[in-house]
Amino acid sequence: MAVSVNGNKKIATLQKEFNEQFPYLRLSIYYSYMRNEKSKTPLSGDKTLASVRRGNGSGKISINGNKKISSLEKEFDKEFGLYAQVCYTEKDGSRYYTSGANDAKTLTAFNTECQKKKCKKGAWK
Repeated sequence: MAVSVNGNKKIATLQKEFNEQFPYLRLSIYYSYMRNEKSKTPLSGDKTLASVRRGNGSGKISINGNKKISSLEKEFDKEFGLYAQVCYTEKDGSRYYTSGANDAKTLTAFNTECQKKKCKKGAWK
């Protein structure tokens, strides 16, 4: 099953659907300029992607388990002009962004890995 993303979707709805598909992962969305900031503030969940988009792409993405994390993050940049990060919460509550070798993994593979490491499930908020 794929999560479809378009401009009419609210960020909170997207995050919830993403977490239902990948229960050990989270999706955070930011304005692109926050990419290099030390402290990042995610976009408000009550906004639609169309209302915050900065890009000129089609504004449509399909998210499935075979998609690599890096590909998904690049698609958000291309289609919406937004900075997206796939995240996870370790069992002690520490929250992290994916990076490095993890970005080369598929969403399903990394979700399974987080499950085996006993990461927190359903921590999308």
